[in-house]
Parts: sequence; structure tokens; C-alpha cells
Amino acid sequence: MQFMRQNVNGLFNREELKMVKIPLPPLAAQQAIVAEIGAEQELVDGCRKLIEISEHKIKAKIAELWGELPVST
Repeated sequence: MQFMRQNVNGLFNREELKMVKIPLPPLAAQQAIVAEIGAEQELVDGCRKLIEISEHKIKAKIAELWGELPVST
């Protein structure tokens, strides 16, 4: 609060931000966070692949119903 400006929005400027100490979690906690994000990213990537496969199957089925040639991708 001591660094806040006395104006309507109370924003920091660059020089004031340089003085603010930002605490970091311990290295073990940082590594655990990174590992969790990595695992979540693998799940997201797997879901994207599943969506791609499902879209291909849907397009193929629609083409089959309309009597079109199979779609190759």
C-alpha cells in the first residue's frame, strides 16, 4: 500500500514495480507445479488427438451416407 499512487486507479509505475519484492515458492514446489502442468499438457494433447480422430470418423461417415468417395487425410 505504501507504493500506491494517490490517484483514482492506484496503478504502479515501472520504477515502483522494480522496488516490489515478489516471493517465489520453494524450488521443490516450483518443480511440482511444472510436473503437474506437464501432465495436464499431455492430457490436453491426447484430447486434441482424440478430437482429430473423431472428426475424421464423422466426416467419413457423412461421406459414406451421402455416397461420396472416402475422405483421405
